[in-house]
Amino acid sequence: MTEETFDQQITLSLRRVEALWQKAHELLKLPPEASQTGEEFPTQPQQLLMASLAELSHSLQELQFAAEELRQQNEKLTDSRVAIDAERQRYQELFNFAPDGYFVTDPEAMIIEANQAAAQLLNLSPERLVGKSLVVFVATQERRDFYYKLSQLQRGESIHHWPVQIQPRGGDSFLASFTVAPIRNSQSQVMGLRWRLEDLTAARHRESSQKPSKHLFCERVERSLIGIAIVDSQGYLIDNNRTLAEMLGCDSEGLKQVFPELMNLDKPGVESAMFHQLIAGERRSYQLEKHWFNADGEMQWGHLTIALVPSTAEEPVYATCILEDITEQKQLKAAQQDAIKQQQAIQQQQAALKQLETEAKIETATAKPPERSTQNLAASVEQLGTLLDTILSNSNDFFWVLDRAGKYIYVNQAAAKAWGFTQNECIGKTWRELTLPGEVMEQLDVQRETVLTMGQFVTDETSLTTVEGVRDFEYTIARLGDSDSEEMAAIVTFKDITEQKQAAVAASAALAKEAELTALKSHFANFTSIVTQELRNPLNNIFSYAKIIENNHQEGIDENNSNYLQRIQENARWINQLLNDLVLIKKIQTREVRLTPTSLDLTEFCRELTAELQESTSSQHQIVFVSECQSVGAWDEKLLRRTLTNLLLNAMHYCPDDSEIKVELLCQDEQVIFHIRDCGIGIPEKDKKLLFNGFHQGSNMSLLNGSGLGLWVVKQCVDLQGGSIDVESQVGVGTRVTVTLPVRG
Repeated sequence: MTEETFDQQITLSLRRVEALWQKAHELLKLPPEASQTGEEFPTQPQQLLMASLAELSHSLQELQFAAEELRQQNEKLTDSRVAIDAERQRYQELFNFAPDGYFVTDPEAMIIEANQAAAQLLNLSPERLVGKSLVVFVATQERRDFYYKLSQLQRGESIHHWPVQIQPRGGDSFLASFTVAPIRNSQSQVMGLRWRLEDLTAARHRESSQKPSKHLFCERVERSLIGIAIVDSQGYLIDNNRTLAEMLGCDSEGLKQVFPELMNLDKPGVESAMFHQLIAGERRSYQLEKHWFNADGEMQWGHLTIALVPSTAEEPVYATCILEDITEQKQLKAAQQDAIKQQQAIQQQQAALKQLETEAKIETATAKPPERSTQNLAASVEQLGTLLDTILSNSNDFFWVLDRAGKYIYVNQAAAKAWGFTQNECIGKTWRELTLPGEVMEQLDVQRETVLTMGQFVTDETSLTTVEGVRDFEYTIARLGDSDSEEMAAIVTFKDITEQKQAAVAASAALAKEAELTALKSHFANFTSIVTQELRNPLNNIFSYAKIIENNHQEGIDENNSNYLQRIQENARWINQLLNDLVLIKKIQTREVRLTPTSLDLTEFCRELTAELQESTSSQHQIVFVSECQSVGAWDEKLLRRTLTNLLLNAMHYCPDDSEIKVELLCQDEQVIFHIRDCGIGIPEKDKKLLFNGFHQGSNMSLLNGSGLGLWVVKQCVDLQGGSIDVESQVGVGTRVTVTLPVRG
């Protein structure tokens, strides 16, 4: 009951009381002769008085009922006002502590309210800002443009990213960006303006503080003393630093041909196999020792480390190549080995000479015949061979000598032991007779034949199976004797470099881990920026609606408050949906989500879900559910609910009001199929391949709010259930999403 109705009830009751009073007054003034005309007059005043009292009692009861009804309405109104005040206070606090500066002004840009961030930017307290014109904080040279833009706002237009030079009170000026939207009443008249102020100088300073570090990193890579390159999955050169081109003695164009040849990817072998394993993700990195000839024809040596750069959602897999020049170390090592060999040869010659001198003295003293001297010389040679074998057998390196037919003439003790044989068991046999690894030995046979024919030594690397397992070796094959000699042979030296490779792999893995961490930090920064922006839009809407409710409350306009409260609830629901999606993303990435199927009547489940969405949202879309089967089975109810809810909310978000969204359920070959059709804006062809990427929106959705997470979350939920998803769409016509899930018993 309204106050007007209550006033009418009181007026009507007063009139009835007045009429009754008039009747009673007339009865009290009856003429004396009336009592002498009959006996009925004495009873008539009494009956009229009783009837009047009864009518008066009835009027008083109506008044009492009306008063009670009005009291109850006043209590409800008081409770509603308290709730609205509490809600307004909560949103007022959100407004005050928002990260960006916010103003509410009248159409003439007179400040009505400002939050803490705005007050800090303008160097005044929020209370002192109220009543001041916003134009006084605009630089003098830009005020004419400010008034022009203000006239646009007064006509109901909105302005986004409007750059303005701001002059705060008692501080230095700074470049800012205004985003302004009008506040309208129920007659669409502009009642005020809502301003968002962002300090562009601070934002650019944050960006510039990050750029030097990236620039410094790129500059250091370019000036590094080691060669660095990036290759694609086929081994083709994508980019390189200047040092790599200088090391290989060619320009950038020539490097594109020289570098793949250095990696030996153009022919089958160990290096090609390791690279393919790297690209397939079976190993993280590997290291090789390489040699090449510089522009002066001199041989150069280097350690080549190749590490995997894993693929992302937007980029394919790559590999980083790091080439370190070890020519000086190699030359120093070779010089040391030559010096040791020369020293050993001198010692052996001195020992042989001493032995010969001793034998000569004995021969002279005993005057033995010449035949005896020849026998002693043969014995000396045999002793010299025993001494040489002792020296080679004490080495950890492998030494063996093969004749032209491939039979072992000599094998030192370390090599024989690594194969599980004694030295004598190897002599006079081929590798086939010893059942050594065929792949490596066949490669050695080819290289040995080349060495014996050409006379040039060969240096290479390989992996060899020993009694201790698979080990990595660097080996050299050289020729013994002249090419026309029948006793020509090949000497093979194997050096174990397993520990060096493991150390190099560990260093390469650490480098790859650092690159992965850098990429993760970049992704997290991008992720945080996008989430902050997506949360900001619904929060801005909530601040605006809260301010409108407050203004309406102050002006006594309550008709539209329920509509604005409903919009606040929708934006709060949007924030809740976004946060739920982010929580699910975190659980999926940390593998916390587990499939928990429960028995469901799928038709009834879908019918209840669509009805619930139809009632809980304020949209005017019509959701039509059609089922062509009665499917009862086991599905994960939470994942299924999230899948269908996100798809339906997506359809409602991008479809015009009063449009129809159709949900079809089909059963086919132990599968259930969901078709969700809408007549929305559609998806451009160029955006379809990125449709299931997180935070990606179509190029035709710039005017619509959205996080870009909906379909990504749907894809993850469908994959977890072992299903598939397909999207068919045409711009301006609509979209059909098909989800197929297996039926579980």
